Amino acid sequence: MTPDGPSDADVEKVKRRRSKADRAAATVDAQRSRATKTATEHDEAEGALTQDKAALKAAKKDAKKLTRQVEKGEKLVKSLRKERREADKALARQEADAEKRLEKLAAAQTAVTTEEAASQLQQGAAKAAVRTVKATSTGSAASTAGSAKKTPAKKTPAKTTAAKKTAAKTTPAKTTPAKKAPAKKATRPRTTGVAKR
Repeated sequence: MTPDGPSDADVEKVKRRRSKADRAAATVDAQRSRATKTATEHDEAEGALTQDKAALKAAKKDAKKLTRQVEKGEKLVKSLRKERREADKALARQEADAEKRLEKLAAAQTAVTTEEAASQLQQGAAKAAVRTVKATSTGSAASTAGSAKKTPAKKTPAKTTAAKKTAAKTTPAKTTPAKKAPAKKATRPRTTGVAKR
């Protein structure tokens, strides 16, 4: 510096330093803006991450719950499948047993009816025998269709055998007078011939 005022060198020095200070201030402002923006973004990202973690935790909890439900459902389905198979097998056995019992009942009923009808037929009550057979056939058809189908097949031989027995018993009584009548007629002409001679 001179007595007349600042020298040119001093003025230039001040200008350079002012320029540097302005650039430094601008750099500070830029960095502050960046820091503010970065802090805001960081806070937002941190908040979003917290929400995502909470959602993931809830989803894992729901997934565990659903997994337990699926495992429980699989065990239940497996148990019910086994029980269903056992129930179907038991039902099939019971149906087969019931069918056999119905067949035996139909056979026993048929035998009783046949014997009763044959007895009535032998006693001369043919209509009563027919009514007995019809009544039994109607009752069997009303109770079970299977026994109704089997009963007539077993009753038919009973009718024919009874009819054959009655025919066999009645035919000799009718045929014996027929044989004796011609014998009497044949002797009369011979005796008359001898008398004329």
